[in-house]
Amino acid sequence: MSELKTRIIGKFKDKASIGKARLVHSFSSTAVKYIHLALLKSTTHTSNKPPNSDYVSDVISYSNSRYAPAAFAAALWRLRVTKNAIVATKSLIVIHKLIKSSRDNFEGLDRDRNNLKLNEFSDKSSTLALELSQWIRWYGLYLDRLSWVPKVLGSFPNLLENPKEKVKEKDRVSSYQTGCIMRQTDFLVSFFEHICTRPEPPPMYENKIVDEIRELVIQDYFMVVRLVMVRLQVLSERLIKPGVKYIGDPGLNDLILVLVRLEECKESLSGFFWRCRRLAEDFWCLVEMLKAETVKDNKQVVKLAGLVQTTVKDDEEMVEILAGSSPTEWVTFDDSETSTHDVKNLDSKWVTFDDYNGLTNESVWLSLYT
Repeated sequence: MSELKTRIIGKFKDKASIGKARLVHSFSSTAVKYIHLALLKSTTHTSNKPPNSDYVSDVISYSNSRYAPAAFAAALWRLRVTKNAIVATKSLIVIHKLIKSSRDNFEGLDRDRNNLKLNEFSDKSSTLALELSQWIRWYGLYLDRLSWVPKVLGSFPNLLENPKEKVKEKDRVSSYQTGCIMRQTDFLVSFFEHICTRPEPPPMYENKIVDEIRELVIQDYFMVVRLVMVRLQVLSERLIKPGVKYIGDPGLNDLILVLVRLEECKESLSGFFWRCRRLAEDFWCLVEMLKAETVKDNKQVVKLAGLVQTTVKDDEEMVEILAGSSPTEWVTFDDSETSTHDVKNLDSKWVTFDDYNGLTNESVWLSLYT
């Protein structure tokens, strides 16, 4: 009886909203009126299915026209005024499709802010509503990030549909400075990391609304995989030189951190591999290959500015740093000899490394390459 009552109330609300929209927009342009009516019909209270694809297509058809702002505003308004989990989830799906279809025309939401303000969204009216509520909170943050992809990258390349775009994308990325490419890659990896925080999905086909969200996220995942691959290829060409075990470019350390973060995401993202297995295998093979290139042995190479002399006494290593412009020498510490927590400047100009926890004091400048 409770479920039946909810459905009846939902149908009443849907009819009331459509009637109100006809009245409010009676003096608006035909396009604006049509957008609001199509949006309301695609985000009803009563159906536990994804938004009606025909009505969503009607809304999206305006995403690359001068009425695009009106389409986004209508979807955001629908999301912000509702407290119903089904309506909110459908509204987010519509916003997701608008972002993807509008491409470069969408300026994005304000960065570093929770624009959709869904962190505290909770609908306890039913088990389905509770399940959708946790997805809504996650999905809102996800769309915030997605909306900023064209801003961070400079465009929203459609590498899924047009293979020629891959070549253009690599040429475009190759024209950027290394620091810019690294920032873009860092942003895209953070996109992966957020996907990894998604709620535990129900079994396939048990919740068709969540299935729709999962399908859209999988499409985004492989789009971002292609974007990251292009950037990793360019970075590897610049930072990893054949036959050289260490590189003096600070960008290499950033690349290593990115590769580590990617590997930490692999297990959580493995559930998406079935959709495009060949691409997924190529991508993760590239990540493993690059990491192997940057980490080739278990030694740490420490570069000290100035002439270096070493004296080893049991578990203590002492390095004398002489002033002047003497040539640079390389000192290699095995894992068992990785020293250095306290750096002590003595009158004899000896620097003592007497702790195995790692160098933290900045009295001596060191660069570590693993």
